[in-house]
Amino acid sequence: MTGWQLMLAGWRGQVERVEVRSLRCSGYSAQVFLSDGSRQVLVAGEATLWPSLARLKARLRSCGVRQMLLLQPESHDEIIGRPALRQADPGLWVPLR
Repeated sequence: MTGWQLMLAGWRGQVERVEVRSLRCSGYSAQVFLSDGSRQVLVAGEATLWPSLARLKARLRSCGVRQMLLLQPESHDEIIGRPALRQADPGLWVPLR
């Protein structure tokens, strides 16, 4: 999904949510979930989430997205070999102001 397509979907009220998922080696991917149940990849496997987060938030905000869900499927503890979490991480809703 391009920025232009995201902007059009936002204007039409078709964007249900945006999920940003951190990947194991500091990267991230972003998916847009539409109201018809489909999902579109916005960013796939980009490197370095934290330095890119401000730019991603600005891009989403400019397309009319008001919040995003930040998910981290693997905790730092799991990556270094400590036991896994008992409950899945519900994510963090990040307002885009």
